[in-house]
Amino acid sequence: MGLEKGRVLLAYWGPAQSSGPKNMNDWWAMWDKVIQKYGENPNAYFEIFNEPHMYTKDELRDLYASWLERYPNVPRDHIILNGSGMAQNVPDIASDSRFDGCLFAVHEYTFWNMGITTEEGWKNALKAKVGPYADRTICTEWGGAMSPGTKDGVYYDYMDYNQLPTNYFMAYIRGIPEQLREWKMGSFYWPGLRDGDWYSMTKRVGEGANIKLEIVNQSGFERMKRSWTDTVEVKPVKQEPFGGIKDGVEIAGDPAFIPGKIEAEDYDLGGEGVAYHDNDPENQGGEYRHGGVDITTDNEGNYVVGWTEEGEWLKYTINVQESGDYYVQARVSSGLENSSFQLSIEDKAISEKIVIPKGSSWDNYQIIDFNTSPINEGQQVLTLKITGSFVNIDWLKFSTESSTTIFDITNSFSTTSQKYILFNYQGKRVAEFTMNNHSEIKVYLKQNNIKSGVFILRDKTGKSTQVIKHYQ
Repeated sequence: MGLEKGRVLLAYWGPAQSSGPKNMNDWWAMWDKVIQKYGENPNAYFEIFNEPHMYTKDELRDLYASWLERYPNVPRDHIILNGSGMAQNVPDIASDSRFDGCLFAVHEYTFWNMGITTEEGWKNALKAKVGPYADRTICTEWGGAMSPGTKDGVYYDYMDYNQLPTNYFMAYIRGIPEQLREWKMGSFYWPGLRDGDWYSMTKRVGEGANIKLEIVNQSGFERMKRSWTDTVEVKPVKQEPFGGIKDGVEIAGDPAFIPGKIEAEDYDLGGEGVAYHDNDPENQGGEYRHGGVDITTDNEGNYVVGWTEEGEWLKYTINVQESGDYYVQARVSSGLENSSFQLSIEDKAISEKIVIPKGSSWDNYQIIDFNTSPINEGQQVLTLKITGSFVNIDWLKFSTESSTTIFDITNSFSTTSQKYILFNYQGKRVAEFTMNNHSEIKVYLKQNNIKSGVFILRDKTGKSTQVIKHYQ
């Protein structure tokens, strides 16, 4: 009956004993009967052995290999092999080439890692159990406290899993669904219904023909639904330019114009995985917008994006008015070495990795500048990707004009006509000219197509020295 309605998992759920099934002949007889009846059913999946902790890695591998040899006609992508131990080590099994094409099962529960009290910690714990095999793994068991109960002498009342975690249960119920969703991994919550089990997602109410199921903890149910990625219909989320906040609601607006200024906090609408990716689901700064992007304010009250981590990204719909290279300024800060970001359009990098100079603190903002590669005219999506953690970003400003800054390090620049020699930073003479002031020098550099770079400018007398930072 169930197989007519959709996919069904058939498994051996053995008793917890040290030697495996009590009778291997009975175990094989069970599978002979199951495979004979359901082996060719496209909706049937076969989990060979649940939580095979009584076997060593090699013993378990040999058992699985024997099963595959005995039932060669069962499609491998319908065969599920538990990781070793309590289904906690997928790489132990998945790394064996004999199981190429098979699926794997992982289990995760709070009572195995009660010291983990952060969402990121639980995500990392699950990653360690799965290794590089997430695309072929199913989480066939995960679950946590839905009703009040006691663990190790500590009483836990009903918990609101929509709030930031204050204990390992809350961190687990929030973190595990996020990792499953990130992987788009199929999963089973355990148990859906089990009388007397405080992990049970539902409970029975009523009597006789009036018995029905009720959800025990709505916030826990919502977190479980968060992990669903292919078993429910999900309407595509539309990515739109951010247009501001009206009556507490974020609304769509117009693309940002280039040339122009982009506020980092004004990333597109669309949410996690569409308009941005953030490694945790909360706005750690708690300012300005909802969602996972961490926004705070600087000492001047400006909104800035902070708490950034490598691999995170933000998207901005832009309308480029003129094709060409652009000069970009960015107001940023970092208290560490190697904080950085990179810009791209349609997955093609338009800048180098921009390393942020280390400041005295994250409150020490500075304006840096760099050039882009050519950007085409028209509407497109700009991506700002964090390539080195912990840079704060206030804004980006795009300009078509070249920028030349002259620093008079000797404080002796002449305001009368002088002959000057321009050297690059390797000491090679680049040009020689006669000019009256800084403005004329800037015009000369632009008109003579002097390439971007940092130069030393000296007058012929040797009394005046300037550093020129020039972008063409």
